[in-house]
Amino acid sequence: MSDRLDRIEAAIEANSVAIAELNQNVNSLTQVVEVHQQNFEISQHNFEVIMQEIKGIRTESQRILEHLFGSQES
Repeated sequence: MSDRLDRIEAAIEANSVAIAELNQNVNSLTQVVEVHQQNFEISQHNFEVIMQEIKGIRTESQRILEHLFGSQES
């Protein structure tokens, strides 16, 4: 009976160690996901800023072309 209890105790301890390692891995993965989410949000914001800049450049280019060549009304 004592041998069986020793094996059960060893299995419980091994499971406890495995659970602790899994918790550490989950925490690490959660941190990685949070960093990726922050980077995605920054990239999304940068993309929106660039798109606004492109729209502004396009509008300004159109104004310059209209100024140089006059309105191209048909």
